[in-house]
Amino acid sequence: LVVLGLMAMLVYGCAGSPASQPGATTGSSPAAKASTARQPVEGSHADRTYIAPTPILSQYRVVYIAPPAMDTTATRDEKVNDFLTQLDNTIRSSAENALRNSRKFDLVTSNEQEAKAKGKYLVLRNDVLVHFGSTAARFMVGMGAGRSKLIVVPSLEDPATRDVLLKYTGWGGAAAGTGSQILDKMRVDGMAIEQYFVGLIK
Repeated sequence: LVVLGLMAMLVYGCAGSPASQPGATTGSSPAAKASTARQPVEGSHADRTYIAPTPILSQYRVVYIAPPAMDTTATRDEKVNDFLTQLDNTIRSSAENALRNSRKFDLVTSNEQEAKAKGKYLVLRNDVLVHFGSTAARFMVGMGAGRSKLIVVPSLEDPATRDVLLKYTGWGGAAAGTGSQILDKMRVDGMAIEQYFVGLIK
């Protein structure tokens, strides 16, 4: 965990972009509202950020962390499913920790019934796509060939109205590495994306 934390600090500036990570943007792109992991919007951080015209996030005191929707371009088997499960756990726990550390909400929970019992609440969803790439191409060709890719689209929604109040499309991945190295890189990228997304909450 310590190693992952240090790696997160190192890549936080590049998750979703080769450039340094900017401060949380105040821009809003309508196209970003329709973005999904399978059909992600591209461009700058501002291009990939949707903020509802009048989100009024301060009126919500409770957030329910929904299980991430995990998808992959690979054929599902035991190894792939185990990889996705580990990444799922990282993304969910990272979102929960980032929200709690923000101190913007009275309750952050992965128990939907607990959130419902409080009345008005938000749902944080994560739409995730994992592309493993080609280990052989990464090893034999290099220069970015066969690179893996992670796309994470976190959003905050009002389950009562189904309004999307905040949404962001982030990505990561690796041009080198195999197996556990790819998983570690994607876990770090996932952590950075969740931290950046929570930083957009005003």
